Formats: sequence, structure tokens, C-alpha cells
Amino acid sequence: MRSKHTKRRYEVSDDDIALSEKRMYGEKRPETHAYVASGLGVTRVETAGGQIGRFSLSERCNARDVAGASGEVAVATDEDVLVLTDDGFVPTGFGPATAVGYDGDGLLAAGGGRVARYDDGEWTELGNVDDVRAIDGDRLAAAEGVYALPDLDRLGLVDVADVAGDYAATESGLYRYEGENADSDGEWIEVRSGRHLAVASDGDRVHAAAADGLYELANGAWEPCALPATERVVDVTYGDDTYAITENGTFLVATAAEATADGQGGWRQRSLGVPDVVGVAVA
Repeated sequence: MRSKHTKRRYEVSDDDIALSEKRMYGEKRPETHAYVASGLGVTRVETAGGQIGRFSLSERCNARDVAGASGEVAVATDEDVLVLTDDGFVPTGFGPATAVGYDGDGLLAAGGGRVARYDDGEWTELGNVDDVRAIDGDRLAAAEGVYALPDLDRLGLVDVADVAGDYAATESGLYRYEGENADSDGEWIEVRSGRHLAVASDGDRVHAAAADGLYELANGAWEPCALPATERVVDVTYGDDTYAITENGTFLVATAAEATADGQGGWRQRSLGVPDVVGVAVA
């Protein structure tokens, strides 16, 4: 059971006003809850209009991955896959997992060589892939390459750390998948060289976390992000704003200038003080 002392350590004091009470920007954007997965557990962060408010430890566990979509949040842990309910995070019976993700049909998970879908409270096995690191839509990132759902066909590459849409982050570079057409089979094209830890895309925005910083695809070119933190970014996700998390637990949010109270857009930061961070997600 989590002690009151531990909770106070990871939750800001009552003197820190909640975002919903800050009228100066509360009408600009609705409040968003982001969930940070780490070796300590799952930390919930309140954010709105570029401001980062209260944060607290929602679930103590050894989190390995986190994903969110359509109002849902799931966490892969070394014991089970957890899903967020009105009563907090509850186990689903999958067992130890290394990756979770959502596609158009709902929640997916991988662990122990198994890949499965969660539906109506039951897990249905889809197949076997070893060492899955990430799931995004109909793609899986694994040690032996990128795999496509639902048949788990291998699409190529090796040492894949993350996947998002047609992009894959690997130990050797960032790649984009050119799909099959009448003239050729699908192939991977390198778009950035060097080790990449994560990649994110929502169809409009694309970010890639490399060993030397975070980059954004803008007007066909990869531009470095002017982050206020020097720590290495390990994950990026999207909601009303762009959210990122560093390996040492610094939460970052980028907001358009017109959506902030002070008219100053760009990246802002706040240290959460959590160790061994692996990911961030919003519902």
C-alpha cells in the first residue's frame, strides 16, 4: 500500500493552484491529463494552455510502456496490463507485458513473445513476436524488425525501438516506409542517420527523439526543437498540445502562442522527480 508520505513526495502542495482555478488561461484550453510511465509507476500530470499544474502518483508499479486513445489509457507492467477506470488502474489478466498500444479496434498488448487484443474483458491471441518494444496502430516495433497487424507480417529492419505511422526509430537511423505499389514492394528509406529512441506522428505532426536531441518535421526538413531541458527525450505524444518526457522525468509541453495566456508559445518544462521513465500518453 502506498504510504501518505510517499504520495506527498510526488504530489505538489496545496499551495500550488490547480489549473482549473487559473482563470487567466483556464478558458483558453480544456485541461488535459497526461500519464507518465516509469520504474516508480504511473504519474498523472495536469496541463492546459501550455501550463503544467499538479502531478501525483496514480499507480505504483514497474511500468514498461503506456498508451492512450479515445479516452482510454493502458499501461504495460512486469506483472500485467492495467487499464484506467473510474476506480483507478485495474489488471486485465494479460500477464507481464513490454508494450501496449491502440488501433482502430481497441487495445493491443505484447509480452513474453505473445501479441494479443483485448475485447469485452478477454484477450485474444494474434500471434507470436519476440521482444516487442512498441505498438502504434497497425505496426509493432521489435528487436527483429517492424511487423504489421493483424497477420504480423514482418516488414523489415532490425533493432527497432519505436514505430509511428510509416516511421520507425532504430539503432542505426530513422526510417520511413514506402508502401507497396504496382512497380515495387514496400521498402524502408532512411530519413535521418544515427541512433533514434522514439518517433511520434498523428498524421500532421511528426517528432523524432535522437541521441542528440528532439527533432520536428517541418516543411519537409527535420528541425531541432528548442527545449528548455538538456536531458534525453524518450517519448512524445499529442493532444491539444505536443507533450514529451525525458529519461529523468522532466515533463515538456509545446503550445501555440495564441493558445496561451501570455501569448508566449513554445516549450515549457517541469521536473516530476520520477526515475527510469519509459513513456508518456494522453487519453
